Amino acid sequence: MAFKGNTPKKGSEQWKRNEKIIAQTPALRKMRDQSEGFTGASSGTGGWTPSEAYKNNYDAIFGKKDKKDE
Repeated sequence: MAFKGNTPKKGSEQWKRNEKIIAQTPALRKMRDQSEGFTGASSGTGGWTPSEAYKNNYDAIFGKKDKKDE
């Protein structure tokens, strides 16, 4: 998705107006969710796909991960 221009700061009045429009439009909501790393529930992953950076830094975020969970 190509975007040109300034992105409004999160929480600003323009951002709130944009989010209201996005919430009312399924196609926009899907694109926004995909750009933020969320996927549809039909993919079978529960709606969220962790990034490689998240996977690689799991220990730093939550402490040591058990080997049996891998």
